[in-house]
Amino acid sequence: MAVFSTAAVAGALAVAETSFLATVSTFALNAAVGVGLNLAVAQLTKVDQPQAGGVRGKLEAGGDVPRSFVLGTRAVSGSLQYANTWGKSGKTPNAYLTQVIQLSDAPIKGVTAMWVNGSPVTINTADTSYGDWGFPVSDYETGDGGNNMWVKVYDGTQTVADPFLVNTVSSEDRPYASTRVGRGCAYAIVTSQIKDSFFSGFPSFRFEVAGMRLYDPSRDSTRGGVGSHRLNNRATWGGDGDDFPAVQAYNLLLGITYDSAWLYGLQTLKAASLPVAHWIARINQCRAKVSGPDGLETQYMTGIEISVDTELSATIDAILKGAHGKLIEVGGVYKLQMGEPGAPVLPFTDADILSTEQQKGKPFASLANSINGVTASYPEPTKAWNTQPAPPLYNASFEARDGKRRLTVDLPLGTVSRFSQVQRIMTSALAEARRERRHTITLPPWACLLEPGDVVEWNSERESYATKKFRVEGVADKANL
Repeated sequence: MAVFSTAAVAGALAVAETSFLATVSTFALNAAVGVGLNLAVAQLTKVDQPQAGGVRGKLEAGGDVPRSFVLGTRAVSGSLQYANTWGKSGKTPNAYLTQVIQLSDAPIKGVTAMWVNGSPVTINTADTSYGDWGFPVSDYETGDGGNNMWVKVYDGTQTVADPFLVNTVSSEDRPYASTRVGRGCAYAIVTSQIKDSFFSGFPSFRFEVAGMRLYDPSRDSTRGGVGSHRLNNRATWGGDGDDFPAVQAYNLLLGITYDSAWLYGLQTLKAASLPVAHWIARINQCRAKVSGPDGLETQYMTGIEISVDTELSATIDAILKGAHGKLIEVGGVYKLQMGEPGAPVLPFTDADILSTEQQKGKPFASLANSINGVTASYPEPTKAWNTQPAPPLYNASFEARDGKRRLTVDLPLGTVSRFSQVQRIMTSALAEARRERRHTITLPPWACLLEPGDVVEWNSERESYATKKFRVEGVADKANL
């Protein structure tokens, strides 16, 4: 995704519209001015890996299904772990079908909604009369006080096998042993009484899941936050931060574990590599309230089902795309840049630039790399989390400047489930795509503290800049300082 920027420091600094920011060589900084806009367009149009971000539409089965877990709120179809027909209703043998559907390979907070055959249903959690069968699904009541579907959910903290599966559903041909606890795994048990009036085949299910409880440093009073979270005490984790892309990225970089066993993410990164003050600021940026269709709402929220065979970089890219964000790594230290550029940290003028060093600049993008409109798609919860397009965003003045051509890019937002947030990201992405000016310049040693992601302010008679802001895209320290 194109970004806001352009500059060079303590040797050479590039400022412009690229997406992955880091310290690089002087040659790379010079090259970035020539090809950086192509890279920016490529980032904006990049499609996530199939495993990263999208809602899985079908129930999976088999012994080779990769482990997966959920961060934030997300719809999942799950993977089938066990199924059996059993029991008798009147003269009908094998009248009941029970399916065990694994939702996550790590504990979750719970299931918040359910769909059967694509339609939303209501689980009557107030009716406990069916005991071990679980809660009845109100939409499958028979009319005579009976029911045809029951659901039970385990959040992954269970310590014994389900007694209904062991004592009632289990059979000689398809046994369900008392050792099948599923420790650490969240799963749902769905029992259906097969009737032609309700089912024309095997029912299909989709579950809306509130995912893992995460560590939120902004809720840790021992690390500059406010609250009872403690990094070394998982029992204190969880809260509104579970749905924030900054919190999700923070936990992935620290590594996702369960019962002291590594599951996904980095394995050896220390907390010191994630400057806590910076990350708390980004988390609070997610938490900030903005105008929404129903009043004020949280600015950035994302949800994702992560398959452990997905590259970590692809997962983080998919999450941060939901906040128009980028991960910045400098010398083993990771920071985030999210949303609109921040305040400038360093002003300079033409006189500060070393005229003895080479300078490069590019004032605008070629037509092939210009963008003046954005389309987007996202999973809509009111449509059973199926992907649907958002209304496109066009700009007549940009089109006029580009020779009356409409030059659009599609932005897949698989981790965003709120239409209002999709609109904000589309607006931000279009503004970003129109920030075209790029420069590679050399500044004296006093600029050596600048890092990729910092914003600088340039006053220039030569370029006709008046307090114009640029974002540092890359830094190279020259041998002569």
